[in-house]
Amino acid sequence: MKRYLTTVTIFLTLIAVIVGLAEVAVRHLPNSYRFKSQWIEANAPKVNTLILGESHTYYAIIPELLGDSAFSLANVSQTPEYDHWLLERYASRCHNLKTVVMPVDEINVFDPPLEEGEEWYRCIYYRLYMGYPKHNRSPKYNFEICNIAAFNMKLWPALTHLFTGKASLDCDSTGFGNAFTTPAHFDEVYMQRDANTTYNRNKNAAATDYNRKYFEKIARLCQKRGIRLVLVTTPLWEGYVKKYDRHRYDVMHEVARHCVNNWGAQYLDYMNDPRFKGTDFHDASHLSRQGAEKFTTYLRSF
Repeated sequence: MKRYLTTVTIFLTLIAVIVGLAEVAVRHLPNSYRFKSQWIEANAPKVNTLILGESHTYYAIIPELLGDSAFSLANVSQTPEYDHWLLERYASRCHNLKTVVMPVDEINVFDPPLEEGEEWYRCIYYRLYMGYPKHNRSPKYNFEICNIAAFNMKLWPALTHLFTGKASLDCDSTGFGNAFTTPAHFDEVYMQRDANTTYNRNKNAAATDYNRKYFEKIARLCQKRGIRLVLVTTPLWEGYVKKYDRHRYDVMHEVARHCVNNWGAQYLDYMNDPRFKGTDFHDASHLSRQGAEKFTTYLRSF
């Protein structure tokens, strides 16, 4: 019996060591969360324009083309709660901050709190790599391995990075998400299928009040600090726009108008802009690199 217990103990210890080493390797893999946190910590006083939001601004606004000292703190599925925390944390250090750009769209108006959605595991990244204190006592949000699917996808790149030093980062040096290239041709069948899937996924209206609260906090903070808040709705593929019901559109506009009327924000709606077509889109709701260049140029002109 003693020999059996010793064998089991050794086996479990080896498993724990292997899992621990894998966790360490994955944590050392470069990622946009750590990169952005470290960059803004070191360069906050240089920033004049700060971009917040989720994938629609992450992949649509190229800070380098804004003609200003701009940086993007946007990340995929980032909710207004996390936008507010990031702005509150860094606004006082960005001594030259003049403008904050933030999206108003179906993701950050209708999505539930990040912890309650399908991509809850992204809370782990905010906790580990950006220091978000909300989940500091919860093991679920303090280990990459707590989400096995995402962990497994990262493990091989992490091991490759460990032994070769090579790794790809999904954003450029200004925080722009550079994973979406310009397609060689326009695939309408794919676009229509993606429009149907995306539209059906984004029907949760129960979280609107939760998200509106953080829009208001961000608008108040900007007004208090004399920062111009620019709210934008990025372009959608025309086939997707046709599917939009009026109520969803009106709710998004009401959230934006509330910030405009009460705290002096500005709102730009490019959702149905006819200048964006075909290969300007990566999918039904996100711009390609080509589309991002066009959109950033128009935003800069404004």
